[in-house]
Amino acid sequence: MDAADKTVSVVIATYNGSVFIREQLESVINQNFKPVEIIVSDDGSTDATLDIARSIAEKSKIPFKININQTNLGFRDNFLNAALSAKGDFVAFCDQDDIWDREKLERVAAYFGNPNISMIVHAAASLDQSTGKLVKFTQGIQRTGIKPPLSYDPWLTFFGFSIVFRRELLHLADIDGRFRDFIVPEEKIAHDRWIVFLGQVVGETAELNLPLVTYRQHATNLFGDGRRSHKAQAHDPIKELDDYIAATADMIAVIRDLPDATVAAFPLFDRGKAIHFFQKALHQLQQRKRVYVSRSRPRGVWAVILNIRGGVYRSVHHDAVRWRSIARDLKYCAIRS
Repeated sequence: MDAADKTVSVVIATYNGSVFIREQLESVINQNFKPVEIIVSDDGSTDATLDIARSIAEKSKIPFKININQTNLGFRDNFLNAALSAKGDFVAFCDQDDIWDREKLERVAAYFGNPNISMIVHAAASLDQSTGKLVKFTQGIQRTGIKPPLSYDPWLTFFGFSIVFRRELLHLADIDGRFRDFIVPEEKIAHDRWIVFLGQVVGETAELNLPLVTYRQHATNLFGDGRRSHKAQAHDPIKELDDYIAATADMIAVIRDLPDATVAAFPLFDRGKAIHFFQKALHQLQQRKRVYVSRSRPRGVWAVILNIRGGVYRSVHHDAVRWRSIARDLKYCAIRS
């Protein structure tokens, strides 16, 4: 089956999105490469969101599924539960307040025929609603191309609206049993972080250095462009490390439990290599924690020196030195009593 024979389902999680949803749904309907379906999963909207979605669905030649959750699931579970009902070969997450470029699905569909690719990601344009300023938002994508498995920081996240992925990823592990979010530890791992984690473990990632979505920045965004560095106001570095350690240990457990049949859908999956990759990341976190639990400033500085010598501050995915982590750990030593 070549790329032209593959299909894609668009999954949009909605909640009180009446201000922007019409423009977004129309941008999906007007894609050059048409989705096989549009799934709208509403989380209890009290505004006109559903009325707008239904009115657009009635006129659309693309089939719509409109689901209403009996209880509020939150955006994480709303996206993932809705995606489980998708029938397309690929799934595209869709936020309710963005605008898709007409070529978005056409551009990503060029990679659908490659059996080694588990997900496709792209850049975006960030629109500040208050100023009207439009700037390219690369997400770290430097050039268009294909990355091998395990090419990313273990905790990296691409925004959900920029991810299109093989539907099989959803069925590799139980979404209800997924681990806690290392950014928001009181919640389960977010839908996009979950997919990026699984996607880079089992297959290649196609990157497109093209702004295929206009991402709106406005007062009601759950996250802004600083999503990856989002932290609670009361910052506790030891607790933060513990959150990352717990999540990373759970990542290893997920990889160990992936079914043997995974390789049939994702031929590049190498369980041993993936486990080693995340075990190295876990070791680095555990060694960095020694800096923060040391009993004195000199002991903390010595722990940093030992970590430098031991390669603890080298990224597991490309071996570059994490200078910011070194600076952060030394700063903690400097300000402690």
